[in-house]
Amino acid sequence: MANLKDLFHSSGYKAFMKKILIYALIVLILGVVFWICKLPGGNVMTIIGGATLVFWLLFFIFGKIVG
Repeated sequence: MANLKDLFHSSGYKAFMKKILIYALIVLILGVVFWICKLPGGNVMTIIGGATLVFWLLFFIFGKIVG
């Protein structure tokens, strides 16, 4: 059975984390642009993008602590 250290060092986990980071940044940037232009959905996109980045950061820090 694999432990957490093996999971955080796997190439699949690193690729998944990179994709999540890219998608969260795209949603956050689009949300800010929508919010500045007063288009509908800007607030929701900004909140979702920011929250996803917070969760990504928590997993990133936890991976550094465990690994």
